[in-house]
Amino acid sequence: MILIESGQVNEKHFDAKILFASMLAARGHHAVIDDTCTPPLRDRHQQYEASRFLCSPRDIQFNHLILLGAENIADSVLAKLRTYEFRPDATFSAIGRFPERQNIIASQSKIAYAVGFEPRLLDLATFAGHPLLNDSICPLVAVKANTRHLSRQVPNVLLFLPVDFLEMPLTLPLLGAMNNCKTYRLHVVTSGAGKEHIANSRYRGLSVFGYSEISADAYAKMTDFAVFLGNEAPGERFTAFALQLMRSGGVVIDCTSTRAFVKCGAPALPGPEDLGAVSGYLESGVLQKQHEFAAESFESSWLARNTIERLETALSLPPPEMEIPECAAAKPGIVFIPTNGVGLGHAQRCSVIAANISNSIDVSFAAFPSCQPLLRSKGFACAPLVQKSESHLDSHANDIINYLRLQRFVQTGDQLVFDGGYIFDSVFRTIIERQLKSTWIRRGLWQPGQINETSLEREKVFDQVIVPSEAFSELNSSYSFGEKIHVVGPIAQKCARGPSDHEALRSTLKAQFGRDFDKMVVTMLGGGVAADRSAQMQMLCALFEHRTDCLHLVVVWPNSKVSPGLYAWKNTHVVSTKNALPLCMASNFAISAVGYNSFHEFLYHGIPAIFIPQIAPYMDDQERRARAASDRGYAATVIATDLMMLEREICAFLDAGKAQEIKDCLAKAQLPALGNLRAAELIEGVFAK
Repeated sequence: MILIESGQVNEKHFDAKILFASMLAARGHHAVIDDTCTPPLRDRHQQYEASRFLCSPRDIQFNHLILLGAENIADSVLAKLRTYEFRPDATFSAIGRFPERQNIIASQSKIAYAVGFEPRLLDLATFAGHPLLNDSICPLVAVKANTRHLSRQVPNVLLFLPVDFLEMPLTLPLLGAMNNCKTYRLHVVTSGAGKEHIANSRYRGLSVFGYSEISADAYAKMTDFAVFLGNEAPGERFTAFALQLMRSGGVVIDCTSTRAFVKCGAPALPGPEDLGAVSGYLESGVLQKQHEFAAESFESSWLARNTIERLETALSLPPPEMEIPECAAAKPGIVFIPTNGVGLGHAQRCSVIAANISNSIDVSFAAFPSCQPLLRSKGFACAPLVQKSESHLDSHANDIINYLRLQRFVQTGDQLVFDGGYIFDSVFRTIIERQLKSTWIRRGLWQPGQINETSLEREKVFDQVIVPSEAFSELNSSYSFGEKIHVVGPIAQKCARGPSDHEALRSTLKAQFGRDFDKMVVTMLGGGVAADRSAQMQMLCALFEHRTDCLHLVVVWPNSKVSPGLYAWKNTHVVSTKNALPLCMASNFAISAVGYNSFHEFLYHGIPAIFIPQIAPYMDDQERRARAASDRGYAATVIATDLMMLEREICAFLDAGKAQEIKDCLAKAQLPALGNLRAAELIEGVFAK
């Protein structure tokens, strides 16, 4: 195990430690970073990258300690070094830039005083010969080669674009033209400000990444050709990316004004400094000669001098016992990740689709605790994810843990199917870093102003987007366009039950509750996450309390929070179940929120309903959905605050025959075919590629 330290405790040195740890991990070493020696402020992307390496030195025994930035060591770092317990066979290496012999002596003496022995010193100024960067903290070396890049039919071009280029009036139109080129896929990498500038323009459909949005290794995995514009070589992160790309069969095109890559001897192609000439340069034959350029890179003496194997020799670091295989999955499978929606709708919808996938494909889930009983009851293996909690110091703390879990759970070759409105960082990073096949199930009907540009921008990492449609055409909206968007029919579970089944269920309920009844009403208003429904619940219980011929069932998901007051009513019973549909089908009518799943289940199974829309700002537009049904005579709609209207509708359903009228209308309804099977076929189509 290798412990990595640095001379200063600041964000720049911390980023260098993460970068170096990533290089060692890619080679197969077990590298760690002391979690007590980190800067107080780290951005979100740093936290995700560092999470794989952070640990407490008290919990480990390390064989090697490597100190970066050894030319200038802070007193706090020296004090920290003094606390480490070194094994007798442990080695200590210090890496830095030492302009004079006196600097080497000063660093050695400081470290020796702190730990009790002199470290091995490596001067980066002389190690690399002609380095790309003369001031890097991290040793910039290329890790193990692979030929993954040579197998893509349409190459990915990563364009490194300094933000000042975006201030030029023709830059965005040129990028738009390059984005429409069919011979390659364009991805732009720029600063956060540059990314925001593009997002606010008419060219927001471009695939744009921030400098630190994913790791250097992940950028190398997704890239075939990298084009660098600007005045000089980029910083440490993208210099490491360029080295990794050269050694993995990719091509670096040096379009910098100083020819930073070419002048140092790196196996890079000199390219045009003008952005307008880049596309023509690529299509002039460069894209077709990737194999030739890769062969030249593999033979480059400069690249051979800048490999991690040479660094291992210089540090007397033994190579790893077992190199990490490029594809560890013996049998790839499909992993569904449903987000934790109100009523567990995402998990329910995913399970319906997964049930239609071929039995020859391994299907599993990674889900939050509230979803797991439902999924396991349907026979699916389920890995646990961590729920967001107010106890977490950061809003994304649970997602960092989920990121680590997904990294262990999925493997290269798997397909990840995500169902939700917001694409978590854990999902986004895992798809890229594991090079997964991917599908996004994206339900629509967002409320005005709710369209999440961040999620739509992250659509770029998915191979396809499946959009389950609504039953009525006016409810369907398009939020993005392209060949990867596939609209399917509504997704809803099917339940084949007849009148005899309904009577049998009602008889069971009569025996269970020890009473007879003529009518039965099911209420499903949700678990109270999106809105407080206690007033409506108490009003309904009071109303049904006086109707002795009617059984009132309040249906909730297992483990849902239930108000104790509901148990005081004699004619109301709380039923906890993962399958409410048979109860609704056996009832005279249902009173329900208007989530996507329950709405379509009622329509397709002919269940009369009084809809009470949820109105939370982060939910879909339930009122619009309910109105579309009630305007057609397929349901009744009552706003949550209109309790008098709710009472009138219940009386109309029970006493005036309105429930039967709606049931008759639903029997004649012309609804689109369900999309369950089509969605499964689309997912299998990506999996088979």
